[in-house]
Amino acid sequence: MNRTSVANLLLLLVGIAMALSVAWPRSGGIAGRTVVRASRATLTVRPVPLGGGQFAVADASGHLVALRDYQRIVSTNLVTDRLLVELCEPTRILAVSTAAAARRRDGYRYQGMTTVDGFGPPEAMVALKPDLVLTNSFGAPGSADRLRGAGIQVFDLGELRGESSLGVVVSSLGLLLGAPQRAQRLLAGFASRMHALPARLGTRQPKRALFLSTLGPDLQGGTSGTSYHDIMTAAGLVDVAAERYRDWPAYAPEQVLALAPDIIVTRAGFAAGLCNYPGMDHVGPCRGQGRIIELDGELLDEPGLAMLDAAEELFALAYGPQ
Repeated sequence: MNRTSVANLLLLLVGIAMALSVAWPRSGGIAGRTVVRASRATLTVRPVPLGGGQFAVADASGHLVALRDYQRIVSTNLVTDRLLVELCEPTRILAVSTAAAARRRDGYRYQGMTTVDGFGPPEAMVALKPDLVLTNSFGAPGSADRLRGAGIQVFDLGELRGESSLGVVVSSLGLLLGAPQRAQRLLAGFASRMHALPARLGTRQPKRALFLSTLGPDLQGGTSGTSYHDIMTAAGLVDVAAERYRDWPAYAPEQVLALAPDIIVTRAGFAAGLCNYPGMDHVGPCRGQGRIIELDGELLDEPGLAMLDAAEELFALAYGPQ
């Protein structure tokens, strides 16, 4: 990539930052009340000079990935599988994750594509001879180092938490693919739609909600700092755990009772197990005082573009058709 191209990329990044500052809504008033919305994205991705007119992007581990014309790209993660389809020419996608093609809702997007197991041995990816592999912290241990040892560029997405991490990933991919304009449009459109839902409440009071699941013997939550919080907030719900907890807390039934949610949001098929959990029979939604809303786990658990579909579906289920 020459100096002129890099200068153009820098100018486009400034444009992305300006677009996001406009498109990502702040808290505001609607019909005399305050609507709490997730904070707007902060663009932090910048090309790093390598010398000799070459530039790179730092991944989540701090590793510098050179900006080149990548033509054989492998994705091992559901988030980047979808992003590649949105941002990249199909001829440059060498393979996507096996999980993508197996999805019930949108596996059709990846039919006919070569697939790889991101948790499997990296030798299978090496055999494909990619020039760039997109992975994250939850891949096979040591996989990134072994791929780099084989001379393959690897971009580690790190921990995927929701809107904030999605903004960084999309911006980084825009640079790596040489398509920052596409990244700008994608992020601006996502932000606009994601935060349009609460305004549709009108004068209705937002409902209090709690994401809850079971993980082994524990009641598992997901609140501020996760995609579950972002989805509920975008769906016009108040995350009742956000003031007291962060990330993925484990709850006792007494803590759930104290939070007093109107709605429990969980994965499809989990409602019965939650309400049969010892002590949960005292919680309002399990007693018919409130509701339990189940969403397809393929939507609810993906901290990528699927958050928008999850938020729209959750809004419709929580507040009814408009």
